[in-house]
Amino acid sequence: MKKARQQLNPTFKGRPQLIDRDKIVRAALEIGVDDLSMHSLAAHLEVSATALYRYFGSKEALIDACMDEFCSRLHLPAACLPWRDYMYGIGMAFRNALLALPGVCQYGFKIGPTTPAAFRIIESALQVLHDAGFAPADAWRAYSLVVDHAFYYTQKEELFHQLEAENGAGGYRVLQLAVEELQPFPMLASAIAAITPADFDGSYEQNLVILLDGLEQALHT
Repeated sequence: MKKARQQLNPTFKGRPQLIDRDKIVRAALEIGVDDLSMHSLAAHLEVSATALYRYFGSKEALIDACMDEFCSRLHLPAACLPWRDYMYGIGMAFRNALLALPGVCQYGFKIGPTTPAAFRIIESALQVLHDAGFAPADAWRAYSLVVDHAFYYTQKEELFHQLEAENGAGGYRVLQLAVEELQPFPMLASAIAAITPADFDGSYEQNLVILLDGLEQALHT
């Protein structure tokens, strides 16, 4: 029947496709790894689980595809840069990719690097750090600190805005309401007074620079 229709009308392409590989991956990231199953994903997309298995043979294969999608969003710095500039670029690349894919923080924390695409990113960073004089263990710690900073900071920001949307006040705003209680703790009160939701973007870069300062000092001691 479909063939006959195509002969009568060459522009006829049959029933439109409801899903594709990219749409499945984006939906899996939206759901988050904690609640992800082929059945929950199928319900989210309003298709059958069988339809998903045409694209991914297992949940594990889907998770790997999610990590590869994240890695493809990373605009990595040139390997010829000095190690500090390179690692700053790595930190910003992870930060920007995490912001572009809400929900992917969960995958990083729960799953970690599991695909060749992720391994190539790590390998490049470790090579830059090795060439700069970092011992293998120190190179791994340096890379992990920079990447973990991006994940933890972005997750903290996502949680803050979630609380703000649900309760009309994020964690720091709640503390700001209790100024009198913070008077015995002047350093804490001063730090909290300097923090607002709008500070997230700028303070990420500032904290990344402080982190790199510490790594540079450790390299030369």
